[in-house]
Amino acid sequence: MNVINLWGSDVFTPMLAELNLRVNYVIDLATVDDLAQMSEAACTIGFCNTLSSYLATGLEQEFGVPEVKAPMPYGFAGTDVWLREIGKVTHREELVEKYIAKKHAEIKPKLETLRQKVKGLRGFSATGSAYSHGLISVMRELGIEVNGSLVFHHDPVYDSGDPRQDSLAHLVDHYGDVNSFSVSNRQQYQFYGLLKNFKPDFIMIRHNGLAPLASKLGIPAVPLGDEHIAVGYDGMINLGEIILDVIAHTKFHKNLAAHVKLPYKKWWLDQTDPYILSKKPELIYED
Repeated sequence: MNVINLWGSDVFTPMLAELNLRVNYVIDLATVDDLAQMSEAACTIGFCNTLSSYLATGLEQEFGVPEVKAPMPYGFAGTDVWLREIGKVTHREELVEKYIAKKHAEIKPKLETLRQKVKGLRGFSATGSAYSHGLISVMRELGIEVNGSLVFHHDPVYDSGDPRQDSLAHLVDHYGDVNSFSVSNRQQYQFYGLLKNFKPDFIMIRHNGLAPLASKLGIPAVPLGDEHIAVGYDGMINLGEIILDVIAHTKFHKNLAAHVKLPYKKWWLDQTDPYILSKKPELIYED
């Protein structure tokens, strides 16, 4: 089966080998042979709708390779649905159910231990849209409070138009609403206002250009260079352990915040609405 994404460790091969499926991992710098065999696959899955939806839809329409229509595998709910849809498409339902039962029994005790360690923490996610939905799902599986998120774009309708790929609806239906869900183009001055309002204990960040601002506010960042770190059942444990490692360095960020000055005027530092300039642009010209 085809797995399309930007980059990241191949966590799919060991997972899908349990279903007797071989992964054709299509990322940047994939070989010509990797691309040539895409039309022969049993199905296609994508991990970045912006990147993969056009190609996956083309493979389905032109070569009859079905695209797996399911939320991405984050948390128990997302991973269960994702695997079951793969099982349905590839006629491996029985193998899927055995694998789900095995991994639930294996992961749940570890997850409960992690929940005790991260209890009371507040997180904030700042990544691409569907990725943020998945990360919030995992954080809530861990028992971490997540009341705010900044996504860099929002695409409510993808090429397939299938509601099963509505990752935001999946998040809300299974893990609850997000009180403040912002869509922005990564402006640091707006990000400052969001962090000031929510006061998270840490942030999840995919594009690390925003991480230094969080540090200047005393907030450590979990850098997600490997975007597959939170995928699947083991991903919940992986992410929880990384959060604990990052939180252990909070004092460093607090010390940094005490000795830096932000490059904003006092009137902006006192603002409570990060998007006030989009509503009242004339304010920027006032003293």
